[in-house]
Amino acid sequence: MTDRIERDVWLPASADDVWDAVLEDGWLADEVELELRPGGEATFRTDDTLRTGWVEEASAPSRLAFWWAEDGEPATRVELTIQEHEDEVRLRIVETRPLDVLDLVGTPLPRSGGRTYGPALVAA
Repeated sequence: MTDRIERDVWLPASADDVWDAVLEDGWLADEVELELRPGGEATFRTDDTLRTGWVEEASAPSRLAFWWAEDGEPATRVELTIQEHEDEVRLRIVETRPLDVLDLVGTPLPRSGGRTYGPALVAA
């Protein structure tokens, strides 16, 4: 089962302005640090909450995809897509947890010749 949250926000702005606003402190978190390249580090801090992760894709001003997680929590993938439509911009936000298989780490799995354990998969 995949957990998914999806939202569309329509904004009276340009794609460049929305891109800049999304990356500034205050939108994704109070403090945001992103290395805008595949594999770049990502840090998001709000009050006492710290989420860390990595950037999967950054294509200004249309697409940003990254992974984030609080310490000890499952990682989720966030994808922001910015599309211009006449005099408005649609910002689509999709957050998913596609790596439910990570829950199997350390779970006994049947196999011929006896029991084995799930592979140690790492999301980030």
